[in-house]
Amino acid sequence: MLNDSLIQADITLVMTRCEEVSDSLLNSYEALLSDGERQRNQRYRFATDRRKDLIARALLRTQLGERLQMAPESLVFERGEHGKPALVLDNSLEFNLSHAGDWIVLAMAESRIGVDIEHTARDNDVIAIADRYFFGSEIAELTSFEPSEQRQRFFDYWTLKEAYMKARGEGISLGLSNFGFSVANKPDITIEMNSCLKDSSLDWQFFCVTPNADYRLAVAFNSSKKPTVACYDCIPLESHTSVENILL
Repeated sequence: MLNDSLIQADITLVMTRCEEVSDSLLNSYEALLSDGERQRNQRYRFATDRRKDLIARALLRTQLGERLQMAPESLVFERGEHGKPALVLDNSLEFNLSHAGDWIVLAMAESRIGVDIEHTARDNDVIAIADRYFFGSEIAELTSFEPSEQRQRFFDYWTLKEAYMKARGEGISLGLSNFGFSVANKPDITIEMNSCLKDSSLDWQFFCVTPNADYRLAVAFNSSKKPTVACYDCIPLESHTSVENILL
């Protein structure tokens, strides 16, 4: 049985900023993990990475547990052919997790969904990356923007591409140059696809937002109709606050 408060929207986004999580919660988070998750966590070399992974797993388990009205520690996960995780006992609930910098974002829905967040304050040659990996029309559109805009716009395309690949559950095997987005008329984002993907642009909805000046976030949702979206700021086991107008 699903929690009615969390299924009113087609898409639920839950965001956590690691710097807001008190270290006093970490032992409680660790208690939620499986043995395999604890072992994987200990393989991270740096304490900051272990901490972020622990928070991410706690966010995932507490939010899925609340939605399904199950104990977070009782959830069992499996991985698909290309590594995308799924719940063993409830395959009707789709979810995807992304993290960058200080932010962790979880997306939940009852259709295929992908989410990606990227920290934009990085010293990358974005045009060189676009020349190598982007679909032809994406490169033309990106370079049509004013040079002062191109860096931030690059991350609109990049997060959208990552979100779509994650929603499909096939990752990089889709080929970054086999599909491309137009973001010039945001929020009306469109996608072009090569026939090899055996997919239709009419079956997808896309969103790209800026939750913070140094971050870009994108969502890909497998639906022919515009979905409703609910968004929350969350500190697992402590607080859960609604965020208004995240997609405006």
